[in-house]
Amino acid sequence: MKLVDSLGRHFRQVDIWLPRTREIVECKHQIRPVDVGVVDRLVGTIDDLNASGARIVSHSGFTKTASLRAAKANIECLTLPFDNSPARLHPAGGEGFYCGSYVDLCQSSSPDCDSYGRITYETGYGGDALLCVGNSVDWGNRQMHAFIAHIVLSHSIAVPPSDAMVDDFLIEFGERFDAGREWRLREAEVGHVIHSFYE
Repeated sequence: MKLVDSLGRHFRQVDIWLPRTREIVECKHQIRPVDVGVVDRLVGTIDDLNASGARIVSHSGFTKTASLRAAKANIECLTLPFDNSPARLHPAGGEGFYCGSYVDLCQSSSPDCDSYGRITYETGYGGDALLCVGNSVDWGNRQMHAFIAHIVLSHSIAVPPSDAMVDDFLIEFGERFDAGREWRLREAEVGHVIHSFYE
């Protein structure tokens, strides 16, 4: 997300902002270890945003110089390698349900947002797969409705949907995604929108 600096003149982009503790989390997924340049830039960002602290999470570790510079600036460095390949999403099978729920959130990025949403695909045969969790977002606005549509349609047709398909989905189901409500869509309902689009 982009945050305005302490002078109110420029925006700085960060991967994760924890507003209540004013912390920054930078996430690095690259082949080479994080170098000292990444740490130096983060030190500048901390100063510009008047942040209380920061962490860097890396898939591939850190160079020795980067680790020393981070320690000097009191920046925590975490290495989180993948133990296994990411689990594949359960393929749509025709008998499932797409569902979402709203849960209290301890940290939100704006006063208008006090919940996060979860999109789950239930197979209809006793299994389920988490498709997405939208964190610190207001699910009561049209942009987030489009986000829901994109995730559900992408899973259903196995490719990113067109803008027109997303619009058709929102015409059909948009009112179900009002903030604070739980929602559930049968796979056949989603398929109806997809088929009508191609007719």
